[in-house]
Amino acid sequence: MDRLGDWVIMLAAAGIMVWWVVRRIDRWLHEPPGSRLRKLALAGGVDQDDTVLLLQEHGYEVLSGKHRIPLGVVLDDGPVMSTRLYFDYLITKEDKYYLVKLERARQPMEWTASGLREQLLVYALMFPDCDGIVIVLAQEQQIKTVRFKVEAGEE
Repeated sequence: MDRLGDWVIMLAAAGIMVWWVVRRIDRWLHEPPGSRLRKLALAGGVDQDDTVLLLQEHGYEVLSGKHRIPLGVVLDDGPVMSTRLYFDYLITKEDKYYLVKLERARQPMEWTASGLREQLLVYALMFPDCDGIVIVLAQEQQIKTVRFKVEAGEE
């Protein structure tokens, strides 16, 4: 009898675990676009500063600020090296989301196609639900929006 009871308990536990995994996968597959961004928006606070005021003057709603995305890098099957990817704000305008990067004196933007690609493409790839990356030039009180578009290849 003890063996039959053990099997019943193990089968019930296995059934619950399978049900839980299937439900998690189903929830992940049917997650609406932008839900990752909405989770980020809830994660960070916003300090009122000149940049936030400039964004608000241009019609943006600042959802959150100062995000740090942890990444792991593996080189030739070696140990995982930790690094981080930073962006300054997550904003929205007309139901579209944008990441914000501040231009800094020690890391000036190179305003060529290849320069923008090298500096910003990683953000567009990590957050495909974003409609662009907004660059804030605080010194000039300007805002520029960068969008990447995949073009037809040359054959």
